[in-house]
Amino acid sequence: MRFATLLLACVLLSGCAVVALPFRVTGDVVGVVPVVGKPLGAPFRAVGDAID
Repeated sequence: MRFATLLLACVLLSGCAVVALPFRVTGDVVGVVPVVGKPLGAPFRAVGDAID
């Protein structure tokens, strides 16, 4: 049973998307700020893209 749970966790959490998610969310949240949001959020989104 433990092996099946571990295998399922590895399959679901595999890939770099788990690591890139915080950068993407931060970039999107910062991007909402008027006037300065887009330029300040761009580096966060670029890091998320680079990780993927």
